[in-house]
Amino acid sequence: MHYVELFVKNSDGVWFGVAVDGRAIAASGFSDSHERVVQKIRESLPKNAHVPLNSVPSSFAKNALAVMKDVYDGKTPTETVALSMERLPKYTQRVLTTVSQIPVGYVASYGAVAEATGGGARAVGNVMASNPFAPLVPCHRVVTSSLGLGGYGGGLRVKFEFLKREKQGFTDPTEVLVDGGGLRVFPVEFVLKKLDKAASWKKL
Repeated sequence: MHYVELFVKNSDGVWFGVAVDGRAIAASGFSDSHERVVQKIRESLPKNAHVPLNSVPSSFAKNALAVMKDVYDGKTPTETVALSMERLPKYTQRVLTTVSQIPVGYVASYGAVAEATGGGARAVGNVMASNPFAPLVPCHRVVTSSLGLGGYGGGLRVKFEFLKREKQGFTDPTEVLVDGGGLRVFPVEFVLKKLDKAASWKKL
């Protein structure tokens, strides 16, 4: 049986949770409900994992929870935390690692991520839908090729609010290096401007 410690904390009305495997994060999540975040994290772990809920977080867990709050607030964390991906398929690991490198203030399309990692846009979407490290792996920064929101496990309104908080005033697309290749990214303002023109955000 694999032993993983689970820690949950409420910050400004949002529940953040991390499952800690030694000195790495085995799964993470957030929700407006304590019960939902605990359930989501446990569902992201192997069925044979023993996942007790602990009330006093370790120093590593405290740091991970603080990093999660920074990401949620649209900030670039000053620290990184190790993610335990060994249990995941190699392709999933490649996609998650690539998406982790999309900077705050930018988005990438499912297709662009697929070009950087192999596979197709639908395969990337499937990985994003089952991302066990939200929001540490910022799947909210992956959008459609037409700069629409696409999908999001927490709901499109949550994805929209994430991107609003991450506005940095960037005006031009750029390219980030991922595994020796390039990933085309666009300012989040491109997505928000399109949504505003279409009034789509009012329907989220």
